Amino acid sequence: MVKKVLRIQVTPGKANPASLKPLQDAGFDINKIVQEINEKTKPLTKYRIQNLYVEIEYDPDRKTYVIKPEWPPIGDLLIRAVGKEDGAHQAAPKEVIGNLSIEEVAEIAYIKFDELRSYTFKAALKQVLSTCKCVGILVEGKDPKEVIKLVDQGAYDEVIKKYEEKLRAEGRL
Repeated sequence: MVKKVLRIQVTPGKANPASLKPLQDAGFDINKIVQEINEKTKPLTKYRIQNLYVEIEYDPDRKTYVIKPEWPPIGDLLIRAVGKEDGAHQAAPKEVIGNLSIEEVAEIAYIKFDELRSYTFKAALKQVLSTCKCVGILVEGKDPKEVIKLVDQGAYDEVIKKYEEKLRAEGRL
């Protein structure tokens, strides 16, 4: 039989089993699926994201499924990380809306890693740092361009290594 797709809207970390009725009808353990959705979307709870779409591709015959959250854009996550609703009208350092630690930026790179299509976590981190500049966010009190140079020089290798290990453990790197 052909694979089917169910697209549901969830509050990160709080999926509703009622929205998975088609999967239950197909014989899946929806409690297990709800737990997996909640685990995958939990990192977004601190960004005050209320609605997130999750796509569940499933094969009712083989009883297999894949959960794919539709993550918000990098800029939205960065802006919410500094507690704002809108980004700067001019790139940093001309207009600054906030400051993030390298750890906070790395967490966003970790969340978005699969979508960024980077071969290394370092490259993904640099992509997110570039977006910081565009939305007017400093990193460690510095212009994100300077921080990218520091990343290249190895200043944040410990943070990079930590997230690379996490990605490897999950089979994403």
